Amino acid sequence: MQAHPDLPRQANSNSNTDGGLIQYDFIRQANDNWTTGQIAIRNLCARKIARIRARDTSGVGAGLYNILTLLSYNSFLPVVADLTSSKIHEELSNRFKIPAMFWSSVAQDASGFFGCQDTRDTRGDLENFSSHFRFLVKEAIKPTPPLNHACPIKAYYVWHRLGFYTTWIPSKNALVLCFGLPLSLKRSLSDVAQLHIEDPFSFHTILIEKVIALYDIALWSWRDLVRDSENNRISPDNPHPDYVTMHEMARHTIHSSETLAMAKETMTSLVREHEIFFEENSLLPARSMTLSKQTRRIFRSQITLLNCLYLRSKALEERLQNEINLVVFAMSHKKIELIIPQAFNTVAQHDSRIAVQIGKATQIDSAAMKTISVLGLAFLPGTFICALFSTSFFNFSPGNATDPQRWSVSEKFWIYWVVAIPVTVFTVVCWTSWHCVTRDGR
Repeated sequence: MQAHPDLPRQANSNSNTDGGLIQYDFIRQANDNWTTGQIAIRNLCARKIARIRARDTSGVGAGLYNILTLLSYNSFLPVVADLTSSKIHEELSNRFKIPAMFWSSVAQDASGFFGCQDTRDTRGDLENFSSHFRFLVKEAIKPTPPLNHACPIKAYYVWHRLGFYTTWIPSKNALVLCFGLPLSLKRSLSDVAQLHIEDPFSFHTILIEKVIALYDIALWSWRDLVRDSENNRISPDNPHPDYVTMHEMARHTIHSSETLAMAKETMTSLVREHEIFFEENSLLPARSMTLSKQTRRIFRSQITLLNCLYLRSKALEERLQNEINLVVFAMSHKKIELIIPQAFNTVAQHDSRIAVQIGKATQIDSAAMKTISVLGLAFLPGTFICALFSTSFFNFSPGNATDPQRWSVSEKFWIYWVVAIPVTVFTVVCWTSWHCVTRDGR
């Protein structure tokens, strides 16, 4: 079954049945012996805990009935929302003084919380101590058939919404209500060790031990999917990754880290309340104080285990992020390999078009230079002759009635050649020298 990430509430499967008469499993400890049975919530609420005692109360814990009620019916694992929708929670609240906050939508949508309260008589002596807490676990369901290279990795999952309410009468009775337990956790609780009725937190250690085991199973289920993704890593030469599936898996691992972080906070709050309880009730029997120290040590050990699971979950996030980065790099590298030849071809085509344009411009320039050269060749001799004869070395006098026209050349005409020839030679020598220098430099 694939659950919605926003934790939708499950519909009550027994909406047509009087929920108060539905039989739920329970286990009970009497004289160190565990017995199992079924009891309706209405009957459970009608019983008086004070009367559930054995005749012999001489020994420690002797004759004490510790009822551990597991709210489950057939194969369905009802959560708090089911009881709320059928109004059964009102009977439980009235009988066991369960706070309204425990049933609220805010509490049921939370990743975890812990709260407690006590009742005292007019003398200030403790009459009753109760606690309520919640854990949220997200577990992957292994797909069938097993994953292979041709099968995409699809994450199917289920949310475990674990709710607990405990009530304790000093050195007399204790009752625990468990909501939304999976079948595996319910079975494991049937094999719990002896409870110490002198410490109201002794059964918390047992419950949390089982919850930590469920967190571990859930975390390994996500680890297996991430490992499958690593083993079925797509070749960089032909990458066709399923981005949606990979990001869905990343979302699930983030949820896993979130629930584990909240479990740590819940445990921290629980340990603090445990310390406050025994500070405020220092007149409890010596055995209760001794057991409280042992319980505190167990809590600290469990916090260490939760820290370990949290760090493993964060490492799982980083491993999956590495896979996503690897796929992105492979896709980018593949695109670059395809783009570079196309880029070179585009540049070459552009250069070729530029070369053609340059060639056409050169042809136009060459035609213009040829035209200029032809015009210069045509007009230069005449221009030179005109310039030469227009100098003062030549003199033309038109004739008149008395004198005929006359053309004369100056005796100093040789000066022109003396100046023009050396200057021409000097210019040719300078150009030749410059040309040789620039050619040697290249």
